[in-house]
Amino acid sequence: MALSVHAQESMTLPKAISMGLEKNYQIKVDDKFILIAENNDTWARAGKLPTIDLTANFSNTVTQDNNPASFLKGEYYNGSLNGNVAANWVVFAGGRVQIVKDQLGISVDQQRLNKLTGVHELMRNIYQDYYDVLFQQERLIVLESSLSLSKNRLAYEETKRSFGASNSFNLIQFENAVLSDSINLVNQIQQVEISKRNLYNTLNIIGYANYTFPERLAIINEQIDIASLKKVLSEENYTLKSLEMIASLNRLNTKLEKTDMLPTISVNASVGAAENGFKIFADNPMTGEPYDLLFSNRLNGSIGASASWRLFDGGVRKADIANAQIQEDIDQINIVEAQATLGNQLDILVDNHENQLQILSLSDEQIKIAERNLEITEERFKGGQISSIDFRNVQNQYLTAAFSKVNAIYSLILTKSEIDFLVGTFSE
Repeated sequence: MALSVHAQESMTLPKAISMGLEKNYQIKVDDKFILIAENNDTWARAGKLPTIDLTANFSNTVTQDNNPASFLKGEYYNGSLNGNVAANWVVFAGGRVQIVKDQLGISVDQQRLNKLTGVHELMRNIYQDYYDVLFQQERLIVLESSLSLSKNRLAYEETKRSFGASNSFNLIQFENAVLSDSINLVNQIQQVEISKRNLYNTLNIIGYANYTFPERLAIINEQIDIASLKKVLSEENYTLKSLEMIASLNRLNTKLEKTDMLPTISVNASVGAAENGFKIFADNPMTGEPYDLLFSNRLNGSIGASASWRLFDGGVRKADIANAQIQEDIDQINIVEAQATLGNQLDILVDNHENQLQILSLSDEQIKIAERNLEITEERFKGGQISSIDFRNVQNQYLTAAFSKVNAIYSLILTKSEIDFLVGTFSE
């Protein structure tokens, strides 16, 4: 069901995650796949229970026989109605039934893991899309501050001009600054709307949406314990979980191949009944009366057992078992390789996180210097010691420093989300 929002509401990260999980179509499809796998996970499908078949047949035949040598000459009718119930039960197949049942159980777990993997990816996407909105809004706040400063300078310069203390050159410079900041502001407003639409698309919100995002872009300055993260990664990473599940299925496949080396024993039973009708379309020469329709019936039943054991197949079964065992070795190699790759990825992300913390710290110092420089420049400009161009240059330096700090915070948030995604759990 699509969600259409008309009233303005506040959007938070928990709310976005809740809406995304509720409305995501792929999660609903994954739930259906889980139901299919659960329906298949039965002893009957594994082959433990007997099969019972009921068959019935009804036939009518009319024959015109003009063969002089035939015992029955002329036209006659033969009809039959019969039914049969047959049961077959494989009582021993080398342990195949239990192995197949285990495979069916793992298939259920696979579908559940697929769903959880999709949920995990969705949460990462929602998390990053949500913070992209906050990031774009934070850039908008910086631009609004710059525009406000430019307007104040323009108003101040216009006041000075009214008293003959300024000139057209300075006035034009500040008018141009206001126009430039206004254009940047409009473009940034568009970027905010684009980022919101990206989030709405991830949440499957269709139609007009007018959410506000009151939260400000911020981080908690936390130190990361790489040893703890690697432990969580080894237990919770979805790639490793998937590879382990594949390895479990292939171990069962090896056992399944070995069952072909053992005999198969089955028992069967049947019971049937038949009713037959026969009539000659002629008169009895002894009595001159037409022949009667004659009926007969038959009952039958049987019970038996059978065993089969392939003693020699040219080594095909041995080769299949060897191949299955080799596949097990490949699975372990894949797991070790994935562990190494994921460990390296985690090291890189943690290093990036630490570097970005340093960049953020430097950005804080940079913004303090830029703010102080802007204050000094404003005082010097009012004192006529610097030109309007110099003032604009310092204003742009402040803008660059402010953007650098916002970018550093956003980069930290994205890197932390990638760390959480990699290890398999999102921290609260």
